[in-house]
Order: sequence, then structure tokens, then C-alpha cells
Amino acid sequence: MKDMNKIEDLREVVGRVFSDNHSSTLRSMLLSVSRCGNVCYTMEMPSPYSFGNKNPQKGMKKQPSWLVWNGIFY
Repeated sequence: MKDMNKIEDLREVVGRVFSDNHSSTLRSMLLSVSRCGNVCYTMEMPSPYSFGNKNPQKGMKKQPSWLVWNGIFY
């Protein structure tokens, strides 16, 4: 991701839980953004929904910044 404004947007919302289609629970938390800004580290969160998998997988995931930015800001 080369747009510095979007990278700064992500850095300002570290700790936010967002909808994540690539999570088994459909919810993740942004843990950090890499120094270069191209990668974000996320963690699955329990689902507040009454359907599907409510138990998050353990561990941290590495995702492209553009994908996390879209999940948080769209």
C-alpha cells in the first residue's frame, strides 16, 4: 500500500475490531501495522453473531494492509 494517508489511518485505529471475511469468526482486531505499511497483523475475535463459528483461532495473522483498510473503513 503506497498511500501514506491510508497507512496513517490504519496506525490510528490499532486495537479496533472490524468485520473480516478472512476470519473464521468474521471478526478480527488490528494489532499492528508493519514499518513499511504493506502488512497488518490481526487476531481473530469472538463472534457477537448467533450463527457460525463463535470461537476464534489462536494466534496472529498477517494480512495485506489494503485488505484490512477496506475491512475497517468500508
